[in-house]
Amino acid sequence: MMELLERFSHTVLLRTPWGTWRGRTLIDLRLMLSGAVLIALAVDVFLDPNDVVPGGFTGLAMFANRLWGWPVGITLWVMNLPFLILAIRVLGLQFAPKTLLTGTFVSLAIDLLRPFVPIVQNEPMLYTLYGGLLYGVGLALVFRADATTGGTEIPAKLIEHWRGIRMSQSLFAMDVVVLTLAAILFGLAPALYAMVMAWVSARVIEFIDRGFTATNSVFIISQETQLLRETIIHQLNRGVTILTGEGGYTGSERTVLFTVVRRRQTRTLQKLVSEIDPNAFMFILPSYEVLGEGFQPLTQTK
Repeated sequence: MMELLERFSHTVLLRTPWGTWRGRTLIDLRLMLSGAVLIALAVDVFLDPNDVVPGGFTGLAMFANRLWGWPVGITLWVMNLPFLILAIRVLGLQFAPKTLLTGTFVSLAIDLLRPFVPIVQNEPMLYTLYGGLLYGVGLALVFRADATTGGTEIPAKLIEHWRGIRMSQSLFAMDVVVLTLAAILFGLAPALYAMVMAWVSARVIEFIDRGFTATNSVFIISQETQLLRETIIHQLNRGVTILTGEGGYTGSERTVLFTVVRRRQTRTLQKLVSEIDPNAFMFILPSYEVLGEGFQPLTQTK
C-alpha cells in the first residue's frame, strides 16, 4: 500500500503555467482537509463549549468570542492573515499557499460545523482526552502534508528570523501567555484541563508521525549469513549491508548483517532468523526516520 501511494505521489496529473500538479498534491489536499475537519470537531464538540483553550491563535479567538461575540473561525482567519502577509514579505512564498489554504479550511470548518454537531459538557475526562485526541490527529495530518494551520507558528518564524530565538521557545512562551489569560478569563480548572489536552495532543502527533514511517534497524550475527542475506532480500524485499566485526571475547572474525525493515516486518524477520539459525544473535533498534531507496526519498525530506 505504501509503495502504491509513493508511486502515485510522483505521477504527473496536470501541467499548468503555475506549476505541475502531481499525485502528491491531491494526497496533501486530502490530508489538509481531513486534518482541518478534525481540528474543527475538536474545537466545536469538546474544547470551546468547556472553555478549554488549545493555545495559540485559536485560544485568542475563543477569548474574542467570549468578550465581543465574534465567530471563532472567522476571527482566527483574520488574526492569521496579517502575519501571513508579513511572513511572505520577509520569508518568501515557500510555505504560504498550504498555510493559507489549511488556515482557511480550519476557520470555515469551525464556524460551518458548529450548528450541526453535538457538544460534550460536564465530563472533564471525556472532553479533555477526546478533544486532545482529535486535535492531535488533525494537526498530525496537516503536518504530514508539509503544511501548518498558521497561528502562532507564523510569528514564531518571524521572531526566529529577526532575533534568532528558536521557534520552540517562542511557541512555548506564547502558549504560556494564552494559558495565563485562560486562567484569568475562564478560571484555573479550564486552564489546567487545557494543559492536559495539550499533552495528549502532543503525544498523539508524535505517535502518528512516527507511525507513518515506523522502522527498525536490525543487526544480526550468525553463522548462516549467506542464507539470511538472500532471505531478507527476496522475502522481505529489504536491502542488506554486510559488516565485518571481531568477537570481543574470542577475537575471531564475525560477519554482521545490517538491515532496516518496516516495523510491521520485524516479527516476520525474527521468525525467519530463528528458523534459519536458532543460535543467531540479533538486536533491534527503533529508527525515527529512514531516508533513501526503499523509504522516504532524500529529495522529499522536510
